[in-house]
Amino acid sequence: MTASLPRFQLPLPADDFLCKHWQKTPLFMPGAATGLDNPDADTLAGLALEEGVEARIIQGAGNGPWQLQQGPLEESVFDRLGEENWTLLVQSVDHFLTDTSLLLDSFSFLPNWRLEDIMMSYAAKGGSVGPHFDRYDVFLIQAAGTRRWQIGDVCDDSSPRQPHPDLKLLADMSVREEFVARPGDVLYLPPGVAHHGVAEDSDCLTWSVGFRAPDYQMLMAEIAGECLAEADSELFSDPDRVATDNPAVLADADRQQLVRGALDLLRPEAIENAVYRWLSTPRQDGLEFAVDDHHIRSRDAQIKLVRHGSTRLLMQGKRVWLNGEAHSLTDKQRPLVHLLASQRRYTHNELEAVMTEAAQELLHEWIEQGYFAPL
Repeated sequence: MTASLPRFQLPLPADDFLCKHWQKTPLFMPGAATGLDNPDADTLAGLALEEGVEARIIQGAGNGPWQLQQGPLEESVFDRLGEENWTLLVQSVDHFLTDTSLLLDSFSFLPNWRLEDIMMSYAAKGGSVGPHFDRYDVFLIQAAGTRRWQIGDVCDDSSPRQPHPDLKLLADMSVREEFVARPGDVLYLPPGVAHHGVAEDSDCLTWSVGFRAPDYQMLMAEIAGECLAEADSELFSDPDRVATDNPAVLADADRQQLVRGALDLLRPEAIENAVYRWLSTPRQDGLEFAVDDHHIRSRDAQIKLVRHGSTRLLMQGKRVWLNGEAHSLTDKQRPLVHLLASQRRYTHNELEAVMTEAAQELLHEWIEQGYFAPL
């Protein structure tokens, strides 16, 4: 591995990838990623011991039995695992290790709000999470060791599962394609495609770049909550009521007034706020973790500022949403914030081109709050 920051490069034009493969068909891309030597297995294991980090261990092979151990993990757990058939998974590594998050700049052919996080897995020989499918797009990037991937059919919630209370493993997976991923190889999988990856050695480290696929039910719950929080309490009233000749039914006029009154609470501004708040909120808060500025600076001396891995920014006209909170912007701040929201690393020349006194004050405030780190 070269001493560089993590990077991924599509082997075909982005428009061709989106037209032919995105949410359609898998694509295996040999040698498409570089700079994957950090974190190593020890760093990942150490991260899994931290309070608030979502981690789990899966043990098993073939038809099982399969075992799942949820975090928080203790160091002693690794002494009991043996040398084969187990996998450690750590969610949202990019939220805690900012240099890892810089890989996400390589996916600028997609809108930033679609990115979710980078999960990492370390597997001993034979380690796997079993045959399964994901409901979202994923890029599986081999960082170390070798993993054999088997690709199956498109599945859904009706596909037969193995009888495990927590792991949603497929009961039967027909193999349509097979790939052996070595360091730097990348496998893209659309939602629903069955897959099964097995480590072929005892140093198998895989990065998994997952994408947000907002659940409309959850989004509606966010919208309802936002609208109710901003709404004034209003009660049904009927001062022009006339005597009814059928007290057993709900009259059409009453039903329409009730429904209209409830729907009137769904005000456009509150709906917009709910969408932006939700999409700009990170999957996990990692601001308490320090940025490894020496590591980043040694890999790319041109970088003078980085966005913390758990910082999400989403532009909305004259406002920006930062980790779920809206900030109004002046005309002199907007060019800087647009730059900050568009990428995760910034050179001196890029910053100078958009810097004003007002922008400098805002950036200083965000640095003090931990959202950005100067190098």
